[in-house]
Amino acid sequence: MSIDRQREKRGRILDAARELFLRQGLRATTMEAIARAAHMAKATLYAEFPDKDAVFLAILEHLVAEKLVRFEAALAGPEPLVDRIGAALAAEFGVIAEALAGSAHAEELFSAHRLGAALFAASDRTVRDRVTTELSGAGVSDPARLARLVLDASFGVAQKSIAADTLAEDLKLLARRLLGPELT
Repeated sequence: MSIDRQREKRGRILDAARELFLRQGLRATTMEAIARAAHMAKATLYAEFPDKDAVFLAILEHLVAEKLVRFEAALAGPEPLVDRIGAALAAEFGVIAEALAGSAHAEELFSAHRLGAALFAASDRTVRDRVTTELSGAGVSDPARLARLVLDASFGVAQKSIAADTLAEDLKLLARRLLGPELT
């Protein structure tokens, strides 16, 4: 099978699974339903993914990669550091909010990221290290602690209001309030 055809098949599976997870939730979605929605035999699906958790993990891999890309893009902006960090946090969690938008199962899916705990842990370390480096460069006396504090607080805000229309502005406000006094 050609690489293009393999990618197309994998893409169909992930697209079908993503839609089902959003519509039905993770627990209610079966491999049979994913195969049906992807217009393929169950055997073909199982040849690509051993189980539903592996499918979900593949979706999380794409999500984590996208959130890091958007985080870095926002952090590289021309604004003052406090605004860049706020925008980067809003961009990072915005990827997750967009992925879960409109789903009645957003809370279940957000909580299910434990399946990709290692992915998210690595992503979180990358983000924490980047924020720590930026704060250190700005002369903050304890940049690692402040980075951890703002990131933990951001996660808490996102966990409580991932579907809120105000999430991006709330995260920017959080960054201004926690980081602003240290950066002025």
